Amino acid sequence: MGKQTGKFFLASIIGAAAGVIGGLLLAPQSGKKTRQEIKALAEELTLKVKTKADDTKNQVKDVFGKYTEEGKAKYLEIKDAVVEKVAAVKTAGVEIDKDKYGKVVEDVVADFKNDLKATKSGSSKIISYLKKDWEKIKKALG
Repeated sequence: MGKQTGKFFLASIIGAAAGVIGGLLLAPQSGKKTRQEIKALAEELTLKVKTKADDTKNQVKDVFGKYTEEGKAKYLEIKDAVVEKVAAVKTAGVEIDKDKYGKVVEDVVADFKNDLKATKSGSSKIISYLKKDWEKIKKALG
């Protein structure tokens, strides 16, 4: 190995080691801590966007055509999924405005489309109800 090749090889090893150390020092927090932060923020947001029992009952009836415990559970599951996705986006450091929130709502509801296909306009109705939560979400995110 020539003198220049040896220097290049040594410089490559030092550069790689510095990159690994720098990556460790600058790496984002652990996945466990991130999940804990998302969960905590999601719980806080859930409390802030909680609706009265009668309002929830009326919304479930409007979305699914009738009120059932199963419909209520699905409605709340979708609502919780929206809140969790908002919390994940916020925890990742992305600012959320009304348009981004609306996109999150639409994406989450699309994930549940099979659960909403029994009603003709269930998806659009639940999107409408969830988008109305924007002001509460905005206030909670402060």
